[in-house]
Amino acid sequence: MTSAFLKFNACLFALALALSGCVTREPTPQDLQAKRFEALPEKAVVYLYRDRLDFSNNAVGFTLDGQHQGATYRGTYFRIELAPGRHRLAGFAGDIGHLEFNTERGAIYFIRHSVSSLRGMDFSFFQFVPAEYGRSAVLQYELN
Repeated sequence: MTSAFLKFNACLFALALALSGCVTREPTPQDLQAKRFEALPEKAVVYLYRDRLDFSNNAVGFTLDGQHQGATYRGTYFRIELAPGRHRLAGFAGDIGHLEFNTERGAIYFIRHSVSSLRGMDFSFFQFVPAEYGRSAVLQYELN
């Protein structure tokens, strides 16, 4: 086999691997419903999402009002329905990131969860984002 042939096959293989990472799954009925961004008359709705471009590849757990909720992954989001009032979103275990906030019934909030790694430890950063920015991100991501 010639060197050019091997290089061509290696390029095709690399391209196939790169494109396989871009494949998205079919949205679930729950994902489609969540992306309607419907408010609830008696509760607040919070969309917590994590960008695909993040400083950590790890799944990172989080708590809401002291209860473990799950983990965020790059390119995913949670839709959380909350009673109106004061809430605390925080990292899990040794992760000290947190955000305390108030919610109102009928309101929709968007919070970006960013993660940085330092010496093998992940640290969360939670930040409110404008609705138009948050909706745009959630529309691209997958329900967790």
